[in-house]
Amino acid sequence: MRTHTLKVSIGILTAGLLTLSACKNSEFLEVAPRSQADAATAYTTVDGLDGALNGVYDRLQSTLLYGRDFLAVAEALGDNAQFTNKSGRLVNENRNIANVSFGNWATSYFAINQANLVLDNIPNVAFAVGDTARRNSLQGQAYFLRALLYHDLARAYAYDPGAEVTSQNRGGVPIVLKGVADQTTLTYPARSSVADVYKQIYADLQSAIAAFTRTNAAAPAYGNLQAAQALFSRVALYNKDYATAVQYATVAIAGSVKISPNASYVGGWRAPRQPESIFEIQYTQPENIGVNTSLQTSYTTLVRLGDLNATGGFGDLVPTVTSAGSYTAFIPDLEAEKSTTGQVLDIRRQLYELGTAGRGPAFIECTKFLGKNGTINLDNVPVIRSSELFLNRAEANHFQGNAAAALADLNVIRTRCGLPARTVDELSGAAVQTEILRQRRLEFGFEGQRWFDLKRRGLPVVKVAAQGGGLAATDFRILAPIPINELSTNRSIVQNFGY
Repeated sequence: MRTHTLKVSIGILTAGLLTLSACKNSEFLEVAPRSQADAATAYTTVDGLDGALNGVYDRLQSTLLYGRDFLAVAEALGDNAQFTNKSGRLVNENRNIANVSFGNWATSYFAINQANLVLDNIPNVAFAVGDTARRNSLQGQAYFLRALLYHDLARAYAYDPGAEVTSQNRGGVPIVLKGVADQTTLTYPARSSVADVYKQIYADLQSAIAAFTRTNAAAPAYGNLQAAQALFSRVALYNKDYATAVQYATVAIAGSVKISPNASYVGGWRAPRQPESIFEIQYTQPENIGVNTSLQTSYTTLVRLGDLNATGGFGDLVPTVTSAGSYTAFIPDLEAEKSTTGQVLDIRRQLYELGTAGRGPAFIECTKFLGKNGTINLDNVPVIRSSELFLNRAEANHFQGNAAAALADLNVIRTRCGLPARTVDELSGAAVQTEILRQRRLEFGFEGQRWFDLKRRGLPVVKVAAQGGGLAATDFRILAPIPINELSTNRSIVQNFGY
């Protein structure tokens, strides 16, 4: 877990790009607004820089980011899940109602501002002799976190490269690279192009990798070398820069990144730290999100595995279990491959079980998040897992025409999950990409990746009428709306089409 030596909140930023009221809620304001002098002092010492970076990690814990929404809201928007209406939460997201989507704009820009201030001030802080590793680690973390935040902003509010709807494309997100310590330096930038946003993310990740190469920091609770390489692989895949996606997936895998073996994969989801985590958001006891919006309560009513007599959360979002017409269900897909005796082969099915009837009808529920820290609703959240690297590389190799390499990585995931390896005679051409997307869906079920995979590939979201009927890839609701208060204070910003 992190040591919170200092929490810094730049509460004086009350307008423009970093407007406070642009956020759906204000739970990220963890301390009272500080004066300009306090903010300036915080960045003049090594401990101050460290505390400022801890503040960025704190913001990633927000319900609007990895505390819930970048997993649960993403699943609700996509086709893996159906709402239960047991608490009324995530219903409109699952129905794809306009204006009900991600709300990470303000929280993300606050975090970016803190990362910017760290990067601005590192050259001015005197590090002790022999403490260059700490300096490099702080710098690498700041670049890595800024890259992650910008990519998540782009994923929520902008089209992905190669999947744009030209007539509706309003660009990427604003790029801000200098920290704002007081209102006199506040700027009002327009949205950069999608290409320029990706160019900046590439530059940040290259800087992060260069800094991390000079230090040995590797804890998954912090940005680290393998995490930066893995994120680069993800970003390049979204950018359809397949050679770069392969390059960074390969170096990350070579850097001791391993997937969990078959025998311990399911158990890994019960451990305090997911064994496959390359980067994860870790929570301490005081940071418990609670029964209303934690991932545990969002996904399951269970308090303990197999105990139908104790009801904890609401189980607001559960796996889709029925199939009608072209509607693609999650659980039947997970159960599709069986032995000759009818046994489900995929061990990932064990992560889904019947919930309680304590809050209404019982459903099959996802149990990936079940108070892994030993306390109900307190879960560490994997942001990047090593399995993703093999599937990133498989997809990138497929689109480069490297069929054998793509199939080899695909089979790494299949065989780990108890499924038979496929041969080129059984799987070739477009069917390989279909199976890669299927394995991504099953591997990262309820981890928030499915919605973004459909979006970046320009594929429709198919749902039954009760869930709003789904979305065409050209539907304006594919993008989240930019907050109204942002538009009113920064006249350079153009709202997304349709809102």
